[in-house]
Amino acid sequence: MDKRYQVFVSSTFEDLREERAAVISALLQIDCFPAGMELFPAADDDSLTLIKSVINDSDYYLVILAGRYGSVHGPSGKSYTHLEYEYAVDSGKPTIALLHSNPGSLAADRTERTEETRKLFEAFSAELKKKNCRYWTDRAELTAAVFTGVQHLKKTRPALGWTQNTTLSDEGLKDELLRVRREMEMQGLELAEAKARNAPTGVDGLEQGSDQTSIVIEFAEHPPSTFTVEWDEIMRSVLPQTLGAGAEDADIRMALASLARESEVFDTLPLYAWDSARLSLNSFGRVINQMVALGLIEGRQHPSASTPETIWVATPYGFKEGSRLVALKRKNPREPWR
Repeated sequence: MDKRYQVFVSSTFEDLREERAAVISALLQIDCFPAGMELFPAADDDSLTLIKSVINDSDYYLVILAGRYGSVHGPSGKSYTHLEYEYAVDSGKPTIALLHSNPGSLAADRTERTEETRKLFEAFSAELKKKNCRYWTDRAELTAAVFTGVQHLKKTRPALGWTQNTTLSDEGLKDELLRVRREMEMQGLELAEAKARNAPTGVDGLEQGSDQTSIVIEFAEHPPSTFTVEWDEIMRSVLPQTLGAGAEDADIRMALASLARESEVFDTLPLYAWDSARLSLNSFGRVINQMVALGLIEGRQHPSASTPETIWVATPYGFKEGSRLVALKRKNPREPWR
């Protein structure tokens, strides 16, 4: 039975508009229903009561924290985001906290300006770090954290989820849910179109292109060996695997083992050793994280409901970059094209 999960997304609002849109898009890609303050823009006691009921109805709770503590609820002295988190924890809701890894690097208008609110922010951040948390510095890393975090919760904390109900009698509620979903899907399409045009912002300082890295290849009957390779070579091997239906972890690990096989480093190994050759898990995680951070691939839910594994699919930008890397090069660069 096709099951989908509702994920409540909690955060400050004005400073994290783009990040929330990226998270919502990521959740839609793995067949989750996002819910959050877009549905309840007013911050007051009435909306807080309604939000609690939506948290109750959600399968998972996700909070994003960058550099702002958020608007404070007068009677409690805590921000609405903080109150939402405490309610989710107290009600036993599985949670994921996505924390910015370096809040001090954020622009001044995205951080707290008074000593009092900075202390509240630091206390809330420390509270989040006590439970399931992941770190991010840009939207690419944030999206990757959503993919891996939610998939991990599905595996370790399975929830009831939602299934299609063909007997739904409240047509007004049904129409409203469809309207909200369509709006969120439009946000996802706009983000996808932006990714297709250009590389993500903030990636200039990341290793890529002709920069070299080391990966480890493991064998069943031989010790592991380290292989130095350019990132462009990694992309040439991995990106074709992620086209169409996408690639499983094993596909990518085997593709990079095949790339290593062509290296002189492994000339002394017998041919049969390559039957068991695989990229090490540590190297695999580093390659995947780098490609997600560069905006080349994204994770999606495996089409098989019984498999919690992520499928890795090229983004529109990744498809364009992959085509450029494998395109035939002119033999004489100085000769004009005819």
